[in-house]
Amino acid sequence: MAYGTEMTDQVELPVVKTSRQRLPLRRRLAYIAIIYCFFLALLLAVEVVVRLTMTPVPSLDLFVGTPQQKMQVSDPKQAGIFEGDPLLLWRLRPNLKDAVWDFTVLSTNAQSFRADYPITSKPSNTYRIVCLGDSVTFGYRVPVVWPDKPTEYDHDWLPYPMLLEKHLNAANLDRHIESFPMAVPGYTSHQGLAWLRRDIDWLQPDVLIVSFGWNDASLSDVRDSEAIRTDWYPVAIRWLIDHSQAFAHATKWLRSKNETPGQRSRPVPRVSESDYLNNLNAIVDLARSRGSKVIVIGAPYRDSTTNPPEAELMKRYRTALRTSMQQKNVPYLEVLELTEAAAPPNEGFFGELIHPNHMGHRLLTSELIKMMRNNHVLDDFKVPDFVP
Repeated sequence: MAYGTEMTDQVELPVVKTSRQRLPLRRRLAYIAIIYCFFLALLLAVEVVVRLTMTPVPSLDLFVGTPQQKMQVSDPKQAGIFEGDPLLLWRLRPNLKDAVWDFTVLSTNAQSFRADYPITSKPSNTYRIVCLGDSVTFGYRVPVVWPDKPTEYDHDWLPYPMLLEKHLNAANLDRHIESFPMAVPGYTSHQGLAWLRRDIDWLQPDVLIVSFGWNDASLSDVRDSEAIRTDWYPVAIRWLIDHSQAFAHATKWLRSKNETPGQRSRPVPRVSESDYLNNLNAIVDLARSRGSKVIVIGAPYRDSTTNPPEAELMKRYRTALRTSMQQKNVPYLEVLELTEAAAPPNEGFFGELIHPNHMGHRLLTSELIKMMRNNHVLDDFKVPDFVP
């Protein structure tokens, strides 16, 4: 090699890969599953500890918020037949047997209906009448019973849904007719519509009888549309409270921290008149869309002198409902003797201002049967001559 000659050697260096190797999908899923299982195990452990060491918090206490609702269903003296419901806030407890509540003796089935037989998907040979409503349809104090004599009452004193079933079946021995109250004390048309939307497809009523009124018009600090939200998010939160004591205790603690005394707002009807009509119209439309026949009953009210402002509100709601149902060509029943227009001679049909007694329910049953006959609601069934 000659001196003075410059020579360079080019050396190739190895390429170093800097990108990370991606984990296989199966391994990634396994890692995620481990994390979720650990998280769930932690939640389960917390739940077990809370249930073992802390006093249970009934979901009813957390769902029912307004003073008016608490007075009806979560007062310690009144709450015995109720439990929390994530959609409707409260419902009847299932499997009650001859329970005595506020001078009313009642039993419920496993589905929380006031009925002495299970309500399941409708058998092919069954004609089903569902009576949707509030404490009137439920049969408040029908039969009336004294707490110290819980077995001493007349078993023939029945709410109108049961009277309908009894007399229709007696007139049609070769058929099977169910008639039961889809009704809970304290409910408004807002709750009734939400309940029907949830359950109508499995109940499959042939006839739907609807009656709401006093709870809708009764005054409250908050309207039901705000106090009982039925969209998915608040219902999901209430479902968690209902199923998890840890979540229930956390919710109770957070509410106690956030409670601030404030000025009470001016009371308003739980359901405004326009919302009341919208709810009843929606109930009718929903039932008709499923092939059900519908009857609407105007809410009973005894007199206009005991509470004149409330009586005027009841009359206004009832008048608006009558007009709306006539426009929709819906059979509408208003029993004169069960309204303030017949006072004071109508006192014998009432237990107190709002609720018909057993005689009032017999009268209502008689008028319903007449309406069913006149409007051909029961198709080819024999319709009994029922005299109250």
